[in-house]
Amino acid sequence: MGEEVKRTTYDRAHRREYRRKLQLCVDVVETMLAQSGFDDDEALTGMEIECNLVDGDYQPAMSNRYVLDAIADPAYQSELGAFNIEFNVPPRPLPGDTGLQLEKEVRASLNAAEQKANSGGAHIVMIGILPTLMPRHFAQDWMSESTRYSALNDSIFDARGEDIPINISGPEPLSWRAASIAPESACTSLQLHLQVSPDDFAPNWNAAQMLAGPQLALGANSPYFFGHQLWAETRIEVFTQSTDTRPEELKTQGGAPPGVVRGTVDHLDP
Repeated sequence: MGEEVKRTTYDRAHRREYRRKLQLCVDVVETMLAQSGFDDDEALTGMEIECNLVDGDYQPAMSNRYVLDAIADPAYQSELGAFNIEFNVPPRPLPGDTGLQLEKEVRASLNAAEQKANSGGAHIVMIGILPTLMPRHFAQDWMSESTRYSALNDSIFDARGEDIPINISGPEPLSWRAASIAPESACTSLQLHLQVSPDDFAPNWNAAQMLAGPQLALGANSPYFFGHQLWAETRIEVFTQSTDTRPEELKTQGGAPPGVVRGTVDHLDP
């Protein structure tokens, strides 16, 4: 979820202004850290649930505009693909029976959304990568109607200057070239949000890194992409490769692709 933009192309002046505003935001965060300017009286949790839309044959349904109109709830928003929607669950305090209440509310909301989606012949499914998704589905009209997504696609390909190769090993290796960031839309997930104080950030971050491996092993559910059996959790590699702006020459030099953060931290220092 994000704010809509009005243009899809950006010149050097736009990029300089973006960098200036980004640095301003970083400076504000630094000031807030130094002055304890965060609302951290209680721990809060919320989540984003990304879902796929399918038709009666479980093929991708490029109909999120209709489905969102039918649901008519601002908590539901579009995502990159026209077969994706996102459910934003409002944050709430953690103590007590919050987890049980959260489950009830999420189930009730998703059930109601499913009924409204059914009126147009669509179904809402929660799965990492839709197994029925094939290259032909990205031939045309795969992207949500949003200038923001078009701008994202154009910016990545302007930076890269060529198609993006998707090469994934596995029992049935896949080699494919993407002319857009369409493969990214194949990757859906449930994202938990946790509000903590700045002093508690480092231990919570490090705990999350420690839990990531076992959590991934327990929750891996994306073995198929474009009809190929690949990794047990193929979303990792599909997302990484489909958003990597580096040319092949830079990839061979090693290092993490843009947007990938690894490692632990000692403290959050202003």
